[in-house]
Amino acid sequence: MPHAAKLLLAAASLLLSFNVSAACSMAAIMNAPKMPAASEASFEEVAELHTQVDRYLEKASSRLERCADISDPFLYNVAVDYLNRVAANYNSLAQAHNTQITLSAR
Repeated sequence: MPHAAKLLLAAASLLLSFNVSAACSMAAIMNAPKMPAASEASFEEVAELHTQVDRYLEKASSRLERCADISDPFLYNVAVDYLNRVAANYNSLAQAHNTQITLSAR
């Protein structure tokens, strides 16, 4: 096989492996629950969202763990950061809702 063909095949393999690793990390974090604005969420919605967020984070983390060995470290870290932001967004929503309930009970 000519040197140019080997080089082209190597480049194609590298590109494909990068796409596979990117796809794994990004697919692992798909379908996050939608977060409503704190002012628009009822107690029941926040409680149900808690279950959805917990389930999502558990499944997404498990899927992401399977990507650890094949993913580009940068993309893997981006995915981990996204999961952390989903958790932080829910925690902020719950905190705002709890504060609103506490203030209205006074």
